Order: sequence, then C-alpha cells, then structure tokens
Amino acid sequence: MKKYDPSSKEDKLKHMFNHIAYKYDMINHILSFGLDPVWRKTTIHLLYKFSEIKIKNILDLATGTGDLAVLLANQFKHAYIVGLDPSNKMLEIAEKKIKNHSFGKRVKIIQGYSQNIPFQNETFDIVTIAFGIRNFQYIHHSIREIYRILKPSGILAILEFSKPSNFWIKKIYYFYLRFVEKIGNFISKNHFSYNYLKESILSFYYCNKKMNKLLKYHNFNPVHTERLTFEVVSIYLVKK
Repeated sequence: MKKYDPSSKEDKLKHMFNHIAYKYDMINHILSFGLDPVWRKTTIHLLYKFSEIKIKNILDLATGTGDLAVLLANQFKHAYIVGLDPSNKMLEIAEKKIKNHSFGKRVKIIQGYSQNIPFQNETFDIVTIAFGIRNFQYIHHSIREIYRILKPSGILAILEFSKPSNFWIKKIYYFYLRFVEKIGNFISKNHFSYNYLKESILSFYYCNKKMNKLLKYHNFNPVHTERLTFEVVSIYLVKK
C-alpha cells in the first residue's frame, strides 16, 4: 500500500493540538456545556446495542486525550483497545488517564495517521472516530484503510458535528460557533485553534446523508444514524 507522508497542513494541525493539549478537555467541556461526555456515552451505548459478535479488538482513531478509549474499555471488558492519534502531547494525557484504571493493560496508545494504519488486514471488530473525521486530510484513503483493518461484519462508529436542518436552529448554531471561537481563543490563547474548529465544522462536507453516501461508496452498509442535541452532532454506525 502506498505510504503518505504528513503534509504541511497535517503538521500545522498536529502542532495546534500539541499546543492546546493540556487545556483540551476543559475547553471542550466548557464549550459543549458539558454535553461531549454524554455524546460519547451515547455512541458507546449504540455500539454495544448493535454489536452482534464478541468484541475482541477495537481501534479508536483520532483518540486525542483518550476519553472514548476509556469508555470503550469500561463497556467492552474483554476487548483490547488501541488509541491512535498524530498528536504526541494529546497521547501523553491519554496515557496518564489510562494508567489510573484497572484496565490499563488492555489499552495501548500509539502515534500515527488514519491514512496509514499500522495493522494487518481484518484486525479489528470495531473502529471508532469521535470528532476526528473532519480533520482527516486524506478522507478517502482513511476510509479505505478502516475498511481494510476491520473484520468482516465489523462496525465503524463515527461521532461528529453536523448541521441542523431547522433554519432557526441552524442560525443559533452558527452564532454559537462564533461564540465558541471567541471563548476558545481567550482560554487557549491560540487564535488558530478555535478559528480552525469553527471553520472545520462549518466547511465539513460529509454531514448527515452525505456521510452515509460516502461510507456506502466505500462498501459500508449503514446500520443506524442518530442525531443529537437539535442535530448539532450525529452518530453514524456502519458495517463492513
């Protein structure tokens, strides 16, 4: 398979996440009004509900500071979890979180990119991505990689920001994103970080039906889609 070196844009994003890593959790909790843990727990609940086989291996892409990896380890008590992310500073925080739990030996944290996943074909029963797919620089390559390393009937779960269909909710949402940018800039002292956050949400093309269409194009079968908090975020479950 062809190797892809990180582009200058990827390097800039990696530097950005490294810069805000130690404030990342706090900022997300504040800006989501405490809802981001609820959204992650809902994703885990749906995964458990729709899993039809014994889960042995899980890959959490764009694992960040490891919140979803911790929830996965708590829910799937006999599974081994790998958290993969480009940001070494975020992964340092993830490792500290994992060490505080009894399941620490079942969770491995590694640095890497979604378009070049360092595992053999058909390794994982589940792949998860929470608020990371819109940052993928080679989204088609990344999805092909996910398909490659998933076992037959394996599940891909994506939790990502989406765009409300209601006109007024959308107006409020877009206003809120501008608020997010200003507050985030103030807290993190990094203008690029939260300007990027706002723009990445607003410009992300693969929302709602377009996300499912993209995944179908790569031979995934939609299992369940759930929209949360006035359609501000969506959960997509698809099967290989």
